[in-house]
Amino acid sequence: MNKKAGILNQVLIQIILIGIIFALFLFATADKINGKGVKQQVLEKEIALLIDVAEPGMDFEVSKLNVNGLVTSIRLSEEKVFVGLDGVASFMGYPYFTPYDVKIFEEADKFIVRVR
Repeated sequence: MNKKAGILNQVLIQIILIGIIFALFLFATADKINGKGVKQQVLEKEIALLIDVAEPGMDFEVSKLNVNGLVTSIRLSEEKVFVGLDGVASFMGYPYFTPYDVKIFEEADKFIVRVR
C-alpha cells in the first residue's frame, strides 16, 4: 500500500507541474495572441492595399465605427499606414507602395483617404 501511495503522489506532482508549465506558457503568449492587435493589423493591411490600387483623384472612406472596433486614428508615416483602434496606437504599421500623394482627412464619423 505504501508503494502505491508513493506512485500516486509522484503522478499528482507531475500533473501539477505540467499544469503550472502550461499556465506559464499561456500567460507568456497572451499578449502576442491579442485579438485587438490582429484586427488592427488587418485594418492597416486593408487600407494599404486600397491605397496601392487607387488611381489619382480617388477617395475612399473608413468609418470610425468599424466592424473591427472604434478607429481612433489613421496616420501615414514613412510609407506605412498606422491605425489606432479602440485607443491603442499602432507601432508596426503596414507598408504601401504608390507613387501618388496620399492624404488623410478626419471628419465627424469617418476618415477620408485621398489619393492625388
